[in-house]
Amino acid sequence: MSSINLMIVDDHPMIREGLVTMLSTNEDIIVVGNCGDAEEAGRMALTHRPDIILMDIKMEGTNGIEAAKQILNKQPDIRIIFLTVFEDTEFVRQGLQAGASGYILKHVSQEKLIDSIHRVHQGETVIDPGVFNRIVNDYVKYSKSNEQQKQLEEAAPTVELTPREREILHFLIKGMTNKEISAATHLAVDTIKTHLRNIFRKMGIKNRSQAITQGLKILKINQR
Repeated sequence: MSSINLMIVDDHPMIREGLVTMLSTNEDIIVVGNCGDAEEAGRMALTHRPDIILMDIKMEGTNGIEAAKQILNKQPDIRIIFLTVFEDTEFVRQGLQAGASGYILKHVSQEKLIDSIHRVHQGETVIDPGVFNRIVNDYVKYSKSNEQQKQLEEAAPTVELTPREREILHFLIKGMTNKEISAATHLAVDTIKTHLRNIFRKMGIKNRSQAITQGLKILKINQR
C-alpha cells in the first residue's frame, strides 16, 4: 500500500499536536506539515503537495470551507476531510459543495479516523454516520411540505436511472463502500464500479460527494 502524505490544519495547537502524534503511529500515513490558519494552509499545500488535508471548519480568519475552495481551485487532486465538532447539516452541505471528500466529527476513534483517511485516499467519500442521519432526517422533513416538495422537484435534475442504478445510488448515499454495496447487491466490486461510472455519467458529476448531494434530490428518500 502506498503511503499517504497528510497535512493537518487546525487553529488549536494542542489538537494539531495530538493528531500529529496519533496519526504518526500509522506507518502508511506521513504527516508532511501542520498549521493553524487558512492562509498558511494554502502556502503549505503548494509546498508540500499533500494527498489529503485534515482540516477544521471553524478557524480564526478564513474558515475551513473557504480555505478548501481556494486550495482545491489551485490543486484539485488534493482530497480534503473536515474534522470538526459541528454537526450542523448546513456545514456538511457547504463542505461537500466546496469539494470535500469527508466530514468527520472530532469524537471519532483513532481506528475510525485512520480508516476514513485510507478510504478517502482510495477515492471514497466518508461522512460521519450521525451527521449523515441528520442530513436524511432534514431532507425528509423538508420533503413533507407540499410547497417545498414542489420547489425541490423543480430543482431536481432529470436523470434516467435503471432500477439497479437507483439501488446502488441509494446505498452510496447511505455512505456504504463499494465492498459493502457489493455484499448488499450480490454483485462483483468491479460491476459496482461500472454501475457507478454510468451513474456519474448520467448525472453529469465527477465524484461521490456530488453523487450524494444530487442523489438525495433524485431519489427523494422517504421516511419508513
